[in-house]
Amino acid sequence: EAFAVNMPNGILRAALCDRVRDFKNITLHPGRSLRDFETDDSGVTAHLDDGTIIRAHLIVGADGRQSKVREVAGIEARTQEFGQSAITCLIEHSRPHDYISTEFHRPTGPFTLVPLPGKMSSVVWVDDSAAADAMIAVSKRALEQALQDRTRNALGSVKMVGTPSCWPLIGMNAKSLTAPRTALVAEAAHVLHPLGAQGLNLSLRDVAVLAETIADAARLGLDYGSGVVLQNYARRRAADIGGRVYGTEGFNHLVSNSKPAIHGLRRAGLRVISAVAPLKNIAMQQGLAPQDADSRLLRGQAL
Repeated sequence: EAFAVNMPNGILRAALCDRVRDFKNITLHPGRSLRDFETDDSGVTAHLDDGTIIRAHLIVGADGRQSKVREVAGIEARTQEFGQSAITCLIEHSRPHDYISTEFHRPTGPFTLVPLPGKMSSVVWVDDSAAADAMIAVSKRALEQALQDRTRNALGSVKMVGTPSCWPLIGMNAKSLTAPRTALVAEAAHVLHPLGAQGLNLSLRDVAVLAETIADAARLGLDYGSGVVLQNYARRRAADIGGRVYGTEGFNHLVSNSKPAIHGLRRAGLRVISAVAPLKNIAMQQGLAPQDADSRLLRGQAL
């Protein structure tokens, strides 16, 4: 039985947009972008690129690492260049993946295979930036051979589908999650190294905690865009975000360390976790939602 299914972003986005249209209290502005906004004691006024003006109690920046909301709010961010780039592509393979996601740890970065429907997988290949740039420039046949070598025949013969892409890995962590009448979530607030695939889970926890904070304030008749309410959101998210940001950076340094002693300890530790079911379950649970998750939604409860 599959633990989970990896969905292409386009399909997931379309499904979410269809679901949003079922709510009469949500207005979509497709194709529009934020130009700027200003805040005052009672709310925020946002201006879209088509001249539309929106008035609200709170603006939430969920607009990614190049967040316009973060920029207009004047929230600074710390960036971390890893000296690595990620090559991504789709492959077809002769053997079934059995819905198992596989990650090979290499000195220059992880090589990850994520199962897709049928005999297809998504590849995330992290390498030194110079090596990745050189690899993306070779012929399709040469790249397929490199993919074949790095999959270690785990999926049989492989064939690349479509065009690969490559981008530099740069981490980011906003110095504050909030500003007057403003809250940041997901990659507008933090961008993690892809090792361990913690970015999406961390982002969903941001959304869950912010939604709960807003709902609780509204039930009490409070202004959910006020500084006191937003400070509560930031406080509740601080430990989780800090732990994941610095934890993934540290783990990347660990798995990229080629010293024999470190390599041996790393391999032994991973083997123990894989072999001992309770430890494996704890690791999986902490990756999905920590047992001390500070949100009713993450515990399966209603707002």
